[in-house]
Amino acid sequence: MHVQVIASGGQNGATNRQRHLDELREWFGESSKVIHAEAYAPDDLVKILEVSAATDFEILVLECSPEQIVAVLLWQTETEEVAELENVLVHLVRKQKITGESQ
Repeated sequence: MHVQVIASGGQNGATNRQRHLDELREWFGESSKVIHAEAYAPDDLVKILEVSAATDFEILVLECSPEQIVAVLLWQTETEEVAELENVLVHLVRKQKITGESQ
């Protein structure tokens, strides 16, 4: 499994944030799974990813907290030897603070 952490960009807060998320959705297209991380606790997000990784090979996770990112990276380390996850690519987009900074 490959995990990529993407820092939300933008200096103007919500305006740039929304444009950035829209661009990510467009880039991934309809075929990719999109998960909204703000709806899950870190451990629950990992459980959702475990289920999604069984059928989806590229997953975009929006609005990730630092704790969620750590949980996913730990899960990645724990599953290094799992052949079924070898080709899975998970993109974690960091949650952006109101001021335009990534957490």
